[in-house]
Amino acid sequence: MTKITTKLSDNLKNAFKTADEIWIAVALLNMQGFDFIFKTIKNDCKINFIGGIDLPTDPAALTNLLLLKTKHKHTVSAYIVTKEVFHPKVYIISSDNQLKSFVGSANCTNGGLNSNIEMTVEIDNQETSKQLLEWFFKIQEKSQVLTTDFIADYLPKYKNRIKRRKEEQAEIKDLKETEQKKLEANLKAKSFLISKLKKIRRSVDYTKFKQSRQGKIIELKKALDYPNFIKLDLPSFWRIKDLGTIVPIRVKAKIDNDRPKFAKLMKYICDDSIPINERIDEALNGKLSIENVSEGFISKVLVIHNPNEYYIHNKEFTVNLRPFGLSFPRGLSFGDKYRLTRDTLKSILEETNIDNFAVLDQCLIRL
Repeated sequence: MTKITTKLSDNLKNAFKTADEIWIAVALLNMQGFDFIFKTIKNDCKINFIGGIDLPTDPAALTNLLLLKTKHKHTVSAYIVTKEVFHPKVYIISSDNQLKSFVGSANCTNGGLNSNIEMTVEIDNQETSKQLLEWFFKIQEKSQVLTTDFIADYLPKYKNRIKRRKEEQAEIKDLKETEQKKLEANLKAKSFLISKLKKIRRSVDYTKFKQSRQGKIIELKKALDYPNFIKLDLPSFWRIKDLGTIVPIRVKAKIDNDRPKFAKLMKYICDDSIPINERIDEALNGKLSIENVSEGFISKVLVIHNPNEYYIHNKEFTVNLRPFGLSFPRGLSFGDKYRLTRDTLKSILEETNIDNFAVLDQCLIRL
């Protein structure tokens, strides 16, 4: 059996606790990774390690690895790859003569094991794990034994590298922050908009807005036969102008001509396992698209589907937000713009305590 894990520490910890012997081959080891190993394994667990120095493996972690031989009961074999670039992340565990392996992107660091976006495949198949062990031994034959002399030679180079790395990380952090700002749906007068919405939230009309929108969503779901989209009552759907007016003359014939395709499209739009930007772009321009079933129609269905996650995007929406400086990064698809705008509006919902996007739409009309 194989399965994918995105946070390796939980699965690896359970395997390490009962391990009789472990084999670790990673491009990067630091003290947090070493502590994770040492504090998790049994006192008599045998450790086999191969590490690289192409990434800044911490000499303190390597020193502590060697000290396990003398200060503890562990049997340790430790090697360093210096002939080639070493970049694997492989963990193999033997417990009661049964092998388990983890192969993926996670280095033996706190980031790799816990906090980074990583992907690791957990493997229970014995034959595959045996093949991984064979690979490990072949790499070991080409590696040099880890010694205190090596660590002494490596230490000053590591210190210089860390200094440069901190400068590089600061530059990359600045770049990421700059690019993230570019990818935000920009509301230049966001604070002013929030103050206006807070006044509406406190007004006596707010409860009426909320109740009205809750009722309209129920009616719209019934008209579209949500979530099946088969027994359509389109005349009732057209009559409900809340959450955007749909012009029936443009859309009705297209839906009537192929109702199974319409049902398929609507179910696809409402499939939350697919990223929202992909759903919208497919609905507008992909094989599932239906002529004249446009942004307003699609976003209206999304709000019906889940008003806590999706907002109505139509001409009235952009007109209502234009005075507050709504703008988008250039070169994005509508799906990407929708996702970014949704994220910006979500923060506004939180700050104003407005219940959901359906109610927000009514509040924006009130503005």
